[in-house]
Amino acid sequence: MPVSTVSIPIGQWLIPAEGVRWWFDSGSFALDFATTGSIGGTAAGAGVERLHSPDDLTAWLRERFPVPVGAARSRDLFDAVALRDSIARMALAASRREAPRAGDVDVVNLYAATPDVPPSLAGGSRQAGRSVHTVPQALSTIARDAVDLFGPVNLERIRACSGDDCDVVYLDTSRAATRRWCSMQRCGNRAKVRAHRARKSRRAPASNGLAEPLFGDPIVGEPASAVPEPSASAPVEPTPAEPERAA
Repeated sequence: MPVSTVSIPIGQWLIPAEGVRWWFDSGSFALDFATTGSIGGTAAGAGVERLHSPDDLTAWLRERFPVPVGAARSRDLFDAVALRDSIARMALAASRREAPRAGDVDVVNLYAATPDVPPSLAGGSRQAGRSVHTVPQALSTIARDAVDLFGPVNLERIRACSGDDCDVVYLDTSRAATRRWCSMQRCGNRAKVRAHRARKSRRAPASNGLAEPLFGDPIVGEPASAVPEPSASAPVEPTPAEPERAA
């Protein structure tokens, strides 16, 4: 059960070097946030710093949260990057089945202990709590999702993409826990194409430069079967006629 108390959509568009954006479902809101930094590798459009300024942080949070979030300040950006990088290092360690750094665990726990964005029901007659939530509340919500992400239930499901040039980390939320790719439309499809070409190459006959003989044609270089020539027969002596008997 998620520790966060507000429902937030998961997944985001990433744009690699070739410029064709693709949808990445990380399986976790905390991993979505971690992907705004160095985790994942630039080949997939991840691994690129996206939070250069407080305005970048404000835009990302407002795009993701279903409730109003206030503008970020310089201090908020510093805190956000610290939390994000801790989550990213913990995710990489989990994907390698390594223990996380104690310092990163402390950072996540620290932000998770602060007030988060609370849930609310529509249809009431008065405002309960803040009408615009603060950036620290949003960071607390992300940290609480990270507490759930790195819990014992999910640790075996945190994996890195199996693509040759992709290091994107995701949480496998499939029922059978068989997810292998950051996205079937990206690395999964490329792997299928490579496998198809490899099978096709193995099925192709090896060419040795000689045409295969047609059925019934003699094979070049094979000695013809020896057929004995009929031997010349000796001349046949004529049979002498019997003498006539006297009557």
